[in-house]
Amino acid sequence: MSKMRFFQWEIFGFFFVFFLGALLHTVYEWSDGNLIVGALTPVNESIWEHLKMVFLPGVALLVLEVIFCKEIRIPVLILGKTLGIYIMFSAILGGFYLYTLFIHHVLIIDMLLMASAVAFGQLVSYFVSSRLEVGRSSAILSLSNACDARSCFLVYAFVPPRWEPFRASLSGCYGTQ
Repeated sequence: MSKMRFFQWEIFGFFFVFFLGALLHTVYEWSDGNLIVGALTPVNESIWEHLKMVFLPGVALLVLEVIFCKEIRIPVLILGKTLGIYIMFSAILGGFYLYTLFIHHVLIIDMLLMASAVAFGQLVSYFVSSRLEVGRSSAILSLSNACDARSCFLVYAFVPPRWEPFRASLSGCYGTQ
């Protein structure tokens, strides 16, 4: 597989992460508050819970690329995807708090912000995965960081801190309350 084919996978990944993430936004509500579903999907309208919209699809994309992108070494692919996901987190958090300094929360801006965050994360993933050579220790550290994020999503869905990023913008509730 050439770098061009891997780039095509990353373009596919943009649409995969964006649309699956958008779908995940409503799954908890559709499940009538199922706690298992809540462990994986956003449980309220807080900015923290919205990070789950890129995490789970990003990890699923990593699994698909490990299976189908054989010419990219697995350790560098894991590092690239993990960095891409954290870039998405940073862009969503930073972009949201920056724009809401000036105007009230607007759905279309949120959607554009998510699309921009996913695009930027996919670009970082592509450049890291296609241009670096790393060892297994980098992949282990990256997986450890991804597991840390997953653990935080799990715990904070049910026992969130009483901080602004965890408060649902519409209801004022925290977590599954």
